[in-house]
Amino acid sequence: GQVIAEISRGGKAEIDRAIAAAEAAMEGNWGRMDQAVRGRLLLKMSELIKRDTELLAKIESEDVGKPLSQARADVAACARYFEYYGGAAEKIHGDTIPYQNGFTAMTVYEPHGVVGIITPWNYPLQMNGRSLAPALAMGNAVVMKPAEDASLSTLALAKIATEAGFPPGAFNVVTGLG
Repeated sequence: GQVIAEISRGGKAEIDRAIAAAEAAMEGNWGRMDQAVRGRLLLKMSELIKRDTELLAKIESEDVGKPLSQARADVAACARYFEYYGGAAEKIHGDTIPYQNGFTAMTVYEPHGVVGIITPWNYPLQMNGRSLAPALAMGNAVVMKPAEDASLSTLALAKIATEAGFPPGAFNVVTGLG
């Protein structure tokens, strides 16, 4: 029955700024970053999430209203997603398929660019790990909009991303309604 935090109500202007930051990241250090380096950042993020298990579990428990034991499991799942995709980041290769003589048919996997992710209220950390980690592993920049009822663990994750060394604009969060 008590206020635990106040968050900003982002609107069109904040979303536009987040998209501009993500586009700048794609044009800058993030867009030029080697796959192996991206993978190491994701692995570092996994380690920092595990380090902060109790803090993140407390935030998730209070913000969403779930038992602390379930929140700890959600933190572990989030860390595992970052670990998995961190290991996968440098193993993304194209495909070459047989074709007519004198021709080569290949598929090259590239980032889409700026990705928008909207997550629900019930499993924020799990959903963040499940959507954010693969998007970042592929080299996309992300603008994430968490559910207005459950934004605190996403904001905490953004701080961890900064500590892990993600460049500005690679991971952006806009809180608010709708």
